[in-house]
Amino acid sequence: MTSEPTPASRQLRIAVAQYEPTVGALERNRARALTWVQAAAERGAQLVVLPELAASGYVFSGDEEAASLAEDPDTGATVTALTDACRRLGIHVVTGLAERVGDCRYNSAVVLGPEGRLATYRKLHLFYDEKSWFRPGSELVVVSLPQARVGVAICYDLWFPEVIRSLALQGADLIAVPTNWVGSFRSRLHDERGYCQGDFMAMAAAAANGTAVACADRIGVERDVTFLGASIIVGPDGWPLAGPASADREELLIVDLDLDAAERARRRTPRNHLLADRRPEIYGDLTAQPVTFA
Repeated sequence: MTSEPTPASRQLRIAVAQYEPTVGALERNRARALTWVQAAAERGAQLVVLPELAASGYVFSGDEEAASLAEDPDTGATVTALTDACRRLGIHVVTGLAERVGDCRYNSAVVLGPEGRLATYRKLHLFYDEKSWFRPGSELVVVSLPQARVGVAICYDLWFPEVIRSLALQGADLIAVPTNWVGSFRSRLHDERGYCQGDFMAMAAAAANGTAVACADRIGVERDVTFLGASIIVGPDGWPLAGPASADREELLIVDLDLDAAERARRRTPRNHLLADRRPEIYGDLTAQPVTFA
């Protein structure tokens, strides 16, 4: 009697690059991004996630500087260079970009591959001074890559459970999160193990939705703003697969992600499924209500 072969699991080798962009240094930032993408490709990565606003830096001195560092999502030098690298290396990249479209600017993340720009996600939830430089986005993004369906969020979006839940409901196997976690407005930056609050938000999002989450943070101090590092890749069961990275060193996290694990994680017991057990008829209308604070 011949047994049927066991189907091979779907695998994705994902890399998260943690490093230090410099505000205003477009050429240097572009070169650094290309270096990290090359390093990830040499280690077999199929998808690389780079930090939020990796192309421009984060702490702008004013509107004029913010405008000067924004790039066109199709013809800008950063997208052009990274797309060429994707084509040469046979890889996909998610990177943060200050996006310019006409008179509008967005804190965006572009999904790039050998075939060009596949999608642009514009950050829905702007944090602090981002509200001075950018408009909020209005759409969620899930992209079908050859190996996986990838959703995109940016930094502060992780604090809104509706974002990751919506991406999971659209079939995302993985959420790519370019981020710039900052020390501002926090009394405690890391716990004794090196986790920052963003790590716990990523773990909670993954555990609640059965979806892997990959956060690429930056390090360094920029105009008196300290960045927390602690980049992380979380499995769909909510436990870290790599990281957290250090608070202040450049690092490349690489994981072979079992994409079929997402459905297994969603089936919490033989009688429970994280997405099927939802009760939107009870709380759906409540989550849609705007809340105003003084």
